Amino acid sequence: MSTPTLRLLNRHLPSDIDRLQAVLEGAPGYSLAVEGKLPTSGAAAEVLDALPPGKGYPDKFVYEVVLDAEAVGCVEMIRSYPETDIAFIGLLLFREQSQGRGLGPQVLCLAEAIGTGWQCRALRIAVIDTNPRAFNFWKREGFVELLRKPAMDFAGQAIVMERALPVHAIV
Repeated sequence: MSTPTLRLLNRHLPSDIDRLQAVLEGAPGYSLAVEGKLPTSGAAAEVLDALPPGKGYPDKFVYEVVLDAEAVGCVEMIRSYPETDIAFIGLLLFREQSQGRGLGPQVLCLAEAIGTGWQCRALRIAVIDTNPRAFNFWKREGFVELLRKPAMDFAGQAIVMERALPVHAIV
């Protein structure tokens, strides 16, 4: 099996927006589980444009997950959020036809390398509790629950989870 790679998406390029939209529409079960509806026609633009409080576009990175030249998923990361030494994964999603093939742990390793490059101490995520499959994935990958809180615009509560990044000696 090939190894997935990441390609940084440009929120101003219509072709990148279309490719992300196809990924989101290829995972209707996710949208139904966490938002209670199918992805809208503007879902990709919403993902690319959404910013957490106090953050700007220089700290937001949305990558396309590419496998054998095909867009099979996406991963969204925010540098230094909500703390300067945290890399936040806002979304890790695969088209349903690409789920269950072991891509999640491989892409998580790529995200870990990005977070380490940013000199962050941990990866943090928020899983919506109406998505038990995702919650179980993150638990299996060593993420521990920090807290649960209301999640605006989502079908359930957010379960905030974190996993430490490996410490690398600075030479």
